[in-house]
Amino acid sequence: MKGSFGFEHVLGLRQEERAVSRDFILARKVGDIRYGKYFLFYRGVEKWMYIGYEDIIWAYRHLEQIRGKRGKGTGMEMHFLMLVTKGKKRIGVPIGEEENALAGLAIIQEHNRYIDIGFSKEKEEKYL
Repeated sequence: MKGSFGFEHVLGLRQEERAVSRDFILARKVGDIRYGKYFLFYRGVEKWMYIGYEDIIWAYRHLEQIRGKRGKGTGMEMHFLMLVTKGKKRIGVPIGEEENALAGLAIIQEHNRYIDIGFSKEKEEKYL
């Protein structure tokens, strides 16, 4: 990718821009998501959104059926990484295929072993 990138922290926190940019450049890419040493990056509307692994307490994969135009057709499946923060904010990151979601969850857990991975009703009550 050429040019400069704009970055915005999901929680509105201020981070040193050079450190964020360096983490982005060195990040591992899986699908459209980038996994840096300290931050997870995904595309926003005009900027790259990012969140620190230490801000995430729970992560899981969510599958959603997306219908075709005007509710017709078979549609398609879209996988999302769902991230829940310490402040109980839920963030849905479209990730495409199941393999990307599973790889992403593994990478997130590599960077913070205290993140709870996987969905259950008990976890939903606990974290939200």
